[in-house]
Amino acid sequence: MTPQRFFLAIAVVFLFSAQKSYSQFSASFGPGVAAYSGDVSGERFEHMRPAFNLELWYQMHRHLYLKSGASIYQVFASDVFPERNRAFKATNFEVYTSLMLAGKPEWRLMPFAYAGIGVSTNAPQYAVPTDNGNTFIDARELNTENERIPGAFTIFPTGAGVRFRLNEKLAIVADAGLRFTNSDLIDGLTTPIIDVNNLDQEAINYFESIRPEGLNGATRFGNGNPDRKDVYGIFSVKLQFKLNRGGNGGSMPCPPFYRQ
Repeated sequence: MTPQRFFLAIAVVFLFSAQKSYSQFSASFGPGVAAYSGDVSGERFEHMRPAFNLELWYQMHRHLYLKSGASIYQVFASDVFPERNRAFKATNFEVYTSLMLAGKPEWRLMPFAYAGIGVSTNAPQYAVPTDNGNTFIDARELNTENERIPGAFTIFPTGAGVRFRLNEKLAIVADAGLRFTNSDLIDGLTTPIIDVNNLDQEAINYFESIRPEGLNGATRFGNGNPDRKDVYGIFSVKLQFKLNRGGNGGSMPCPPFYRQ
């Protein structure tokens, strides 16, 4: 399914259920941690960095929700190959929407699972060692790859969590999700082989400074894997509160009866 068709399907379901008396909105916010997996880190999810998430839930049916949100998050990784030494960091912003299936609304501990689509900004920075520790430079201004580093990429969030109801208005939400992406450049690294002859002087100086032995006369060396897309995940714990309430615990209200 294309992104356009997905958003169209979401809009149709939203409009169809907008007049249901059991629909309701809930908002949540809270801190979390983010981690990335890609060319620099390998298969590992390490180096947790801070994140903050805002979300809006719209209950369309008893077990079906529209779950939309936004996050600011950081990712960082030291290189799994010390001889390559292409550590990076990034601070990005994401927005997304997803369909969510959940347990019974009246349950005190309600599990849920979701899948959706969204977009994230992309602002990788390469680490450069100095006498005073690492300094970071904008990867998009340093032409090390064979393609331009995009300023944004598509994400496909999927995950699961639980909502713990404190009372009729407040709840705690724990949410663990992965963001599969269509990009191999979250870390600013993708080209399989670096050809030194194709680099400008600024990029040559960068590789001289990060590699333990410098370039040492090399004209070509290994770099990334463009066939493997980058992934990141966010775990958050949020305070949730109802914005309005209709029906009774997600059930249709009973009509009143009058004695003639």
